Amino acid sequence: MIELVPDKEELIVMKFGGSCLQNANSFEQTIEIIKNYLTKSKLIIVSSAMKGITDKLIDFYKKSCTESSECEQIVTEIYNIHRKLINQIIVSKKDEFTESIEFLRKNIEELTQLGKLVRLIRPSLHIQDLIISYGEKLSTYILTQYLNSKNITTKFISSHEIIITDDNFGNALPLLEDSKLIINEKLVPFIENGSNRTVCITGFYGATKKDKKITTLGRGGSDLTAAVLAYSLQHLFNCKVVYWKDVKGLLDADPKIAKKTSLLRNISYIEAKELAFFGTKVLHPLCLDVCEKGNVPSEIRYFNDPESKEYTTITKEIVRDGKIIKAITSIYKLSMVTVESDTMVPLPGTASKIFSLLGDNNVNIVFISQSSSENNITFGIDFEDSMKVSFLLRNSELFGKKWFRIKINNDISLVAIIGAGVLHTPGIAGKVFMTLGNNNINVLAIAQGSSELNFTAIIERQNCKKAINILYDAFIS
Repeated sequence: MIELVPDKEELIVMKFGGSCLQNANSFEQTIEIIKNYLTKSKLIIVSSAMKGITDKLIDFYKKSCTESSECEQIVTEIYNIHRKLINQIIVSKKDEFTESIEFLRKNIEELTQLGKLVRLIRPSLHIQDLIISYGEKLSTYILTQYLNSKNITTKFISSHEIIITDDNFGNALPLLEDSKLIINEKLVPFIENGSNRTVCITGFYGATKKDKKITTLGRGGSDLTAAVLAYSLQHLFNCKVVYWKDVKGLLDADPKIAKKTSLLRNISYIEAKELAFFGTKVLHPLCLDVCEKGNVPSEIRYFNDPESKEYTTITKEIVRDGKIIKAITSIYKLSMVTVESDTMVPLPGTASKIFSLLGDNNVNIVFISQSSSENNITFGIDFEDSMKVSFLLRNSELFGKKWFRIKINNDISLVAIIGAGVLHTPGIAGKVFMTLGNNNINVLAIAQGSSELNFTAIIERQNCKKAINILYDAFIS
């Protein structure tokens, strides 16, 4: 269990997603949650863009690249959505109302100018990231002013001032130690000054170290922002991250597929990362990895029922509760590539050449399986990358030769059995094969990660739902 250090104050980093920031009712719910926690600890609030705004900003960037006449309409929609929200949640006579309207007006003007800039220069990922960041900037500033209007003293900070990243625009990685230095310099004095003060920080984006260009952190970026903040402050405070979601927590199977599911009340970071990688989209694996590095406990709580006792707690500790398997999960739509040839045995470095070729072209490898004879390599890729991989392999100088055979199956799913029990319990693989075989489901390939926390079976997509349910009954029910 996480041991709280007695001489440290408690600090909770709360992350609110776009579904928590939709209208007056959701903002009222948010402030009630904040008020409740302020009685117990200091708070940092991280927020996403309002629901749907990021998609509109991406559309605005794309339309700007093509000089579309729709650009002005999109910006007007973004303005109207935020103006309507301000009208609903902040009393017009208050200073916070005037400041929010002015901030909105100024940022919409900046967006409009950026759209014109895109038309004049070549499209770039840097400009795209800059445009997309306005969603979080607007929602977080409005939330800050809303809290101030309700007499909760709150400071607004744009995350590009404190989160340092690499320059992989669109999917940047935070530089943890560089960010930690700045976070401690800029945040700690404010947090330690006063007993009822909060900080609202934009999620989802940071800035490069050298030239301070804004970068976005990819899917789950706001969750990652919260994790980086807690990681950076854990040495000074007893930190915890609370992710407010539209689900109760992590489930042991996908409710859209499985007939039965149950809430995972306690799970370790290493198990949660396996769940996140193999299809569960509640939290991103990198967010979990950062909290694990900092030994920061996390909670996933249901926004619509904040007092509920049903939520997921994630810590470093592997909970031994008698369950060998914690969850059955899947990636429904994948493609499987097989490269085979008798010449692979005498040719060293074949696998390295394959994966270098794909890595250089931003193709993600989901699983790898190789026969003991070493005359073929099978690996899984995202379905959307199938055509690209086919072209790359068939047109490469090495693999396009006639003695290599390349086969791509676009009708597969991945089913994963996850749990720390996989490491210690013999016969798991045999039970998987027997369960699937007895139900006429053929296993096309298998893979097991080096962590030995999962066993993965590749099956035909038409059998995915059936496989999830029979494995759930066999291992969990």
